[in-house]
Amino acid sequence: MRCMTATDRLYTNLTHRLRTMGSPARAEKEKSYQKSVWRHWGVALPQMDVAIREILRDVPAADRLALGRRLWREPVWDLKIVAGRLLVAPSVPPAEPLWRFVTARMADLDGWAVADNLAPVGSRCLLHDPRRLDVAEGWVQSPHLWTRRASLVFTLPWTRNGRDPERMLGWASALASDREGFIQKAIGWWLRELSKRDAARVRRVLAEHGTTLKGVARREASKYL
Repeated sequence: MRCMTATDRLYTNLTHRLRTMGSPARAEKEKSYQKSVWRHWGVALPQMDVAIREILRDVPAADRLALGRRLWREPVWDLKIVAGRLLVAPSVPPAEPLWRFVTARMADLDGWAVADNLAPVGSRCLLHDPRRLDVAEGWVQSPHLWTRRASLVFTLPWTRNGRDPERMLGWASALASDREGFIQKAIGWWLRELSKRDAARVRRVLAEHGTTLKGVARREASKYL
């Protein structure tokens, strides 16, 4: 009989706590809204964070990463969200093991909620080593919708002061003709955030690609102009 490991114990305790917080009605509603193929437990985000704080207080980074891998393997939507939320902790270094975790999960992304809860983890890794942007650039041409979208959502920190956004503006321009609504919304989101500190660059992109972008992207990008 296999002995229970530290990861097993954390997994058992955390999933038990999350199950007690779930709501069947919320689970049914979320599964329908997210168009999800996974099982849903109906745990609200604030409750997920409470469970993480209760169970994982003082847990070493290596154990958090092992737990994140274990949670992600399960076909449960809530556990994939929790995996992202527990790995964004500053105690988990954005070193190569965490980056490998992120890149290995890209193909599993099947909706904005799971993707956006993994995004802060990916962003930390990219900021830690900008050479990883070479990998993110390859996402722009991916046939997988959520991987293409991640090229912009995971690089939102480059809309802020102190970072050169030009490379990602090239990605946004390359995606301008992509008719997927979530891609258009991501372009608009990226440009809107950049417009807060560099309106001129955003106006340039809109002048060059405004007729190609869908209305939702143009409206979002122009929100603060």
